[in-house]
Amino acid sequence: MSSTTPRRAFVTLVRDALASANASRLARPLHAKVKVQPPHEDASAPPSYRFAEPTRSADAPAPLASWRGASASWLEGGRARGASKLPSFRFPEALSATDTNERGAYASDVASASSRAAFLEAEASEALRAYAASRRDPVLADALGSEFNQRAMRSFHSPMRKHLTLDPLISEYSVDSPEGVALMSLAEALIRVPDGAGTYMPDRLIRDTIGASHLDFMSHLRKDKSALVNASAMALAAVRRVVGDEGRADAFFSDDADFARLDPKPRFAVDAPLRFAVKRAIGLLSNKFTMGDTIGNALRRAKRDERAAWAKRQRVVSHSFDVLGEGARTENDAARYLASYVDAASQIATSGVTSPQMSVKLSSLSPRFDELSRGECVDDLARKLASVVPGAASPLCVFVDAEEQRRLELTLSVVEATLRLKRHDPPAALGVVVQAYGRRAMQTLEFLRELAAKHPATEIRVRLVKGAYWDAEMKEAQVAGADQYPVWTEKRMTDISYLSCAAFLLDNANALPKPAFATHNARTVADVLAMAGGDARRVMRRDGGDAERAVGDAYGSFLEMGCEFQRLHGMGESFDYAGLPTRVYSPVGAPDDLLAYLIRRLLENGANSSFLKSLANGRTDLMNKDALAPGPPIVTNTAETTLTESPRNVPSGLPASPRDVYGGSRLSARGVDYENPTFPSLFAATAAFAPSAERVAAFPFSGASDARFATFLNDVKSSKASCVVSGDAMSARVTRRAETLERAADLIEGDTTAMAKLIMREAGKTLVDAVDEVRECVDFFRFYARRARETLTTPTTLRTVTGESCALRAQPRGPWLCVGPFNFPFAIVGGLASSAFVAGNPVVIKPHPATPECAAALVDVLKRAGAEDDAVKVVTDAVHGGPMSENAGSALVNSGVFAGVSFVGSTKVAADINLSLAKIAAERDAPLARLVAETGGLNALVVDASALPEQACDAIVRSFAQSAGQRCSSARVLVVDAGVKRELLDMLKGALEAMRVSEDVADVTTDVGPLISAAAADAARAHCAALESLGGALVAKTNGEDDGALFHPRVYDLNPDPGSDPLDGLEMCKKEVFAPVLHVVTYDGSRESLRETLLAMNEKGFALTGGVMTRCESTKALVTDTLDCGNFYVNRDVVGAVVESQPFGGHGLSGNGAKAGSEHYLEQFVARKVVCEDTTAAGGNLELMRTTG
Repeated sequence: MSSTTPRRAFVTLVRDALASANASRLARPLHAKVKVQPPHEDASAPPSYRFAEPTRSADAPAPLASWRGASASWLEGGRARGASKLPSFRFPEALSATDTNERGAYASDVASASSRAAFLEAEASEALRAYAASRRDPVLADALGSEFNQRAMRSFHSPMRKHLTLDPLISEYSVDSPEGVALMSLAEALIRVPDGAGTYMPDRLIRDTIGASHLDFMSHLRKDKSALVNASAMALAAVRRVVGDEGRADAFFSDDADFARLDPKPRFAVDAPLRFAVKRAIGLLSNKFTMGDTIGNALRRAKRDERAAWAKRQRVVSHSFDVLGEGARTENDAARYLASYVDAASQIATSGVTSPQMSVKLSSLSPRFDELSRGECVDDLARKLASVVPGAASPLCVFVDAEEQRRLELTLSVVEATLRLKRHDPPAALGVVVQAYGRRAMQTLEFLRELAAKHPATEIRVRLVKGAYWDAEMKEAQVAGADQYPVWTEKRMTDISYLSCAAFLLDNANALPKPAFATHNARTVADVLAMAGGDARRVMRRDGGDAERAVGDAYGSFLEMGCEFQRLHGMGESFDYAGLPTRVYSPVGAPDDLLAYLIRRLLENGANSSFLKSLANGRTDLMNKDALAPGPPIVTNTAETTLTESPRNVPSGLPASPRDVYGGSRLSARGVDYENPTFPSLFAATAAFAPSAERVAAFPFSGASDARFATFLNDVKSSKASCVVSGDAMSARVTRRAETLERAADLIEGDTTAMAKLIMREAGKTLVDAVDEVRECVDFFRFYARRARETLTTPTTLRTVTGESCALRAQPRGPWLCVGPFNFPFAIVGGLASSAFVAGNPVVIKPHPATPECAAALVDVLKRAGAEDDAVKVVTDAVHGGPMSENAGSALVNSGVFAGVSFVGSTKVAADINLSLAKIAAERDAPLARLVAETGGLNALVVDASALPEQACDAIVRSFAQSAGQRCSSARVLVVDAGVKRELLDMLKGALEAMRVSEDVADVTTDVGPLISAAAADAARAHCAALESLGGALVAKTNGEDDGALFHPRVYDLNPDPGSDPLDGLEMCKKEVFAPVLHVVTYDGSRESLRETLLAMNEKGFALTGGVMTRCESTKALVTDTLDCGNFYVNRDVVGAVVESQPFGGHGLSGNGAKAGSEHYLEQFVARKVVCEDTTAAGGNLELMRTTG
């Protein structure tokens, strides 16, 4: 197929662009890489251009020989990792190795952590920028960029495209307008409403969304807008007027009781046309962004498009097909997706489309695609991928799609294993998608180059993309407690990374042939072409004299290397990519599979930083920015002030350090680098933390009548730490103890793995649960230390009359008893003890009989951090499981020594403690001790028919099965809409069958461990037997059999008969069962039924946690305002409350007192003294007289 015609047109285009360029603009030096030749060389010749090395300061590094530059240490770190292919940017080696000095320096210093993260990112980006700039012709790039942008602008705003396509409409209703957000939310919700929901849920969604009071569709009506935009604005405004207040979530709870309970009466003359119109609009969007609903239809459409492109413009257009779908939640999902991939590969290979390609998403082939399951999932995925990848005789190239950065290393391992499996029939080509927004993109390319050398029979091809999940990556890094983000924090840095990767691919086209550059940005296309010409130091004259040679070299090299550009189907159509080979990324799938992809495309179109958004808005000033222009100088890392000079936030507004999420007041606890493939071996080699017997002399309780126990109590009362202090002495004590907590937090953080192994061994927790518990304890220590400094060290000045001063001082209450649970023996016990300790009180910890070593470890760390010997003590039960009258907790409570008791456990025991404290006060004429109790909950999670089943399934499984259901916050009741019940329960069944339940929690692949004891498991089994006898149906269970303390998670349907009353099902749930048992009750989808069910839940008396999974605003409002609970979650799981962000605690039967991890929690552990002084007693009101002169 000849390329003479497009090449000639391309050369003409650039020659004209250079010849017509403004001479004064081109006469300026560009980016410090181009300078005017001195006149003495040839005074008669017009000024021309040559490329020179950029000006460097005396202490600047030498010019880069390759992209590594200052970042060579990254690769050295990678080599040191053994089995690891890439370095980790979440957890750099310097901060995750055994260098405790460096780790400690950044452990709790927000400014240092933020500045260090910002410096390392800026340094790495500058190295990449210099590398890319050295391989690009900037004059050619500037000229091409200007011309390409003008052509794209003319095409986008042409009358044909403006009035007859969806592009202006999509750009108009983008994410920067409330109307765009509302319409996107509506599309997201309506796509996945199940058929079983009938018409009530679509109607409700349309009314809730379009009828919202804050929307103003008429604001989008303007004369210069397209006819489609103006027509849609008037139509949507009319719909909103028709819907009226019935669609408003805030009007849902009006004074009209009937309106508050019932759905609006259906109006068929209105509802049916609305429903049809909205679904038709979604169909148009689906057609725009997807090639077809089946692979057969997509192939037919692609072949028509390819023939038309060549016939009309002699352009080479090809396609790459992507069978859309969510990640597999079950093995059945994985098998279904594998079958669709195999079928698609067979059809594409024989279809006759140009240079056939398809993409495979590894997460759709396994429900266990994570690093901790590496041992099983790599081989499993390699076998599945090998069955999709054809042999050498096939023209099809299969690309492995890029997913989350945490799966990058795993993805490369699967690719490597697949090539080993196919060594006897190697594929002609195998592709890998590389995301330039990832900080490891260049290292990924280097690995692929090495892999290509090991497998010469297979071409390793690369599709370079910028990446589409930046927002999710940033959040995940913060949740994981990472030191740095795994992606670039600025769009400019992503653009630099993209161009440096492009330069690398062009430099290594022999090893990584036929690279594909996916972009919709015309300036990026110009930059890539300006790199493709080979020698970037050629002389280009301002009059365009060398334009034909430069363009010819660039064009010829691009074609010779087999390069191509790629765009997404439905996007980038206004730019013709200068007639060069272009491939269209073509999604294939039914509307049900479109959700995630469609919304992501709408977001990409509407993002303010998007080239397409700038194109739609006519912002030519933003469209031809040079990404490789030098940025501000980087402060050298040797200066002492460096770590405080860098800004704490990046331009996006997010903190420079992922751990700085609390406004600079403290760092969140550091996470663990599970992504490192060597982690399992490092974990296995780490011993569990062993408390020092010298530092921790736990008192072994043997009976209340034991003389030693009386001596112990007397020591608690008479200890120096028990002395009540106030004023400066209190301030000094609180300050000292706050510093102790912060040092202890650093010590725990430095020994996270060892501490986690102790929790796993003693409490039977899985690795992830144990690490999360260690991090929560660190957060408690740092938060309470900060709050103590803020609220307990300085007296609060109170408002009063002139001539008087009133101050509110804090002082300790006295000895404090902390009775901890077994389910969080480190985090909760640490939170209870640290709060009482930092408030100045002596603390006695009474741990659960099953977990004494965790309490001892806490005391060990506190004493190493500087706590006084008599400030924190531990009392353990000598005999487990004795009656209440004989155990240590009862004896300590009844001793009358303590000014307060903190307790976490069952409601019954909390009531017993409360009664004992009251009796002591009444019978012994003693002060009434304060009880701070957190107890259990009968927690409900609601799922309506608008919820995305995959998201709901993930949230449900985490909510009821994580930590073996042994959380106070675990979901016990699932209230589900009948319209989505069957689909959701089937998905839950498959998800549970994919889980691994084992007593061997040392195996990092274990998802659910045993209950705390065999007795607890027996009680859970007895409860399940009772449910079945009452008519409950077992609908889902993990694979395997119970054994001793091992109890398999179960789901019971309490309304197995269609149409049965959910209130009858709730009658089977009378108390909390501390095990992974989920009780499902079904409502009929109406507001009235849901409200009655929630009120029945409230009647149970518990009020701890609750949640709702919905896309419907009125459902969210109803459940949020009706369900009584202390912590409520929307569209996420109901467990894992975070210190400070999500203070935890309930009321009613679920506890009393302030929420743990809240700003007011420490007030419970201090008494307040008001000091009032008459300041006129010395002879007059001196302050008043001074002010009046």
